[in-house]
Amino acid sequence: MQFVHMADNHLGYRQYNLDERENDIYESFLECIDKIIEIRPDFVIHSGDLFESPQPPVNAIRCTMEGFLKLKEKNIPIYLIHGNHDIPKSQQKGKPFGILKKILGNSLLTFGKNKSHVFNNEVFIGGIEYVSQNKIPKTYEDLEKISFDSKNYKKKILLFHQSVNPFIPQSFEMQVTDFPEDFNYIAGGHIHQRALKPINEGNSVFSYAGSTDIMSVSEVKDYKQNGKGFYLGDLSGDFDINSIQKIDVECRNFLIDKRIKNENDYEKIIKELQNIQNEKKKPVLYCDIVENLFNSFNDEITDLTLYKRISRIDENLEESFNINESSIEEIFQEYIKNKEMDVNFVYGLYKKLLENDEDSLLYVNDYFKGNYYGGAFDDY
Repeated sequence: MQFVHMADNHLGYRQYNLDERENDIYESFLECIDKIIEIRPDFVIHSGDLFESPQPPVNAIRCTMEGFLKLKEKNIPIYLIHGNHDIPKSQQKGKPFGILKKILGNSLLTFGKNKSHVFNNEVFIGGIEYVSQNKIPKTYEDLEKISFDSKNYKKKILLFHQSVNPFIPQSFEMQVTDFPEDFNYIAGGHIHQRALKPINEGNSVFSYAGSTDIMSVSEVKDYKQNGKGFYLGDLSGDFDINSIQKIDVECRNFLIDKRIKNENDYEKIIKELQNIQNEKKKPVLYCDIVENLFNSFNDEITDLTLYKRISRIDENLEESFNINESSIEEIFQEYIKNKEMDVNFVYGLYKKLLENDEDSLLYVNDYFKGNYYGGAFDDY
């Protein structure tokens, strides 16, 4: 019996505010769907952040329906929890999953009131949806109920969408020891890097499936090392970490940490960009370059890159400063993201303070009371 674990598609996200990057994210998702159909697993579990926003654009809804209807046609059900990006900021607003359920019916199963489902009378699947830090105690209550309800099943999966120590040691909401010890597979979302680790003396597997495309430049190095895509698990026999394999999809090429100090460096990067363009989509480039080569390089790569961020460097001091290739807002968001702070909250507060918004204090109070759910920029 096989299952697929997927998470963090962020459909509707427009990186650099570019149509091409929004379409890349749709393409990565649909490539995952096509690979799933080739594999023909028994079911799919999804650990949240299907959408970038709780009010996704029409194209995001259309892409989701195209993919999920393909799974429905092959009788492959989807078990899906809400991530923080999927949940409306106000409880009065509708949730996009409601639209999906009306069309997909019992092919899509969620974990709102019901915290568990059973597949084929054999596999127990529990789910805890994303909650803000102050609501974690309620999550512990849900985990106790899930654990109790699962006691008569041997095959057990648990879905969650939180940051968990030790995978995010500086900024975490839960501990890995908070989860039931007798579940075979603990399927996480929220963290965009893949992670797979045996726990409970090897009797359980703890997993982050990672995002299905590159949502931040901070993910590039991990993508090159561990890839993007989904996990395929097999519950047929004795289950351990060897029962899981990763299935990869190909993302647009990101060239980062490039440094041009002389003509030789210059020619090498130009040739690399030309080769990538001949074979694939135009890449994204982050590059440092000495002052005397900046203007000619900037002109030459315009048609060779989808997006570029270049920094001038002093050849002697080895110091760099950013050229305003992108907006101050984008740089600020990326800084917050790299510090592993709540991008949605911090950036929202930043805008309110700039605008002298009288609701700034109320905004902060709502956040710490758990009334704010986030939803615009990133996961961390």
